[in-house]
Amino acid sequence: MSTELRYFDKRFCYHVYNCGVEKRNIFSESSDYYHFLKATNYYQNDQNISFNDYESLDNESRKIHLMKNPLSNDSLRVKIIAYCLMPNHFHFLIRPNSENGVSSFISELSNSHAKYFNIKNERIGHLFRGAFKAKEIRSEESLLQVSRYIHLNPYNSSKTNPKKELDLEEYPYFSYNSWINNVLHPTGVKLDNSELKRWLEIAGGKERYKIFVESMIGKRVDLEIGSLALE
Repeated sequence: MSTELRYFDKRFCYHVYNCGVEKRNIFSESSDYYHFLKATNYYQNDQNISFNDYESLDNESRKIHLMKNPLSNDSLRVKIIAYCLMPNHFHFLIRPNSENGVSSFISELSNSHAKYFNIKNERIGHLFRGAFKAKEIRSEESLLQVSRYIHLNPYNSSKTNPKKELDLEEYPYFSYNSWINNVLHPTGVKLDNSELKRWLEIAGGKERYKIFVESMIGKRVDLEIGSLALE
């Protein structure tokens, strides 16, 4: 599904999210999450071939492609601050780095995953519920609260934590461990170091941020986001 280009101000950060059409799952097993996360890393930069085509290249062809299309700040579309993948939706907390960067990043990522998912599951039609949603964040307090909401998704969801026994640090498909433990996800999804350092300093450090997040386990932290009923 193509996504209409929208204006995103580089001075601000954005909470970007979408869910499956009819609230259906967009991830059925671990390989689906890993495909999406690898594609996330790929589409952070401008690309002249799709991720699915890139994945089909042999190692030598990939090296040639990367030599012709080096990853640099000039080609960077967005700076990722936080993310979370849930069975039927995703969240990103990002800052635009280029004109149309947010729209092209989400559009190509969503299209890539929909194509992959449909082929794998022998289905046709839209996978996502219309165009992605985006909320502009203008204050430091709001950004930290949105990051907390994103990182609490796995605990508060009945899909991923039906018995309310989940150890938050054990959930594999979000950025919480990158915030509190400097752990890079195996797919290589990279958070922007300067952004992460800045927001952790504002939060008072890793331990203070961990307390900030986990003190709200089981409580409403949706900032009106929950009204969208993504689950």
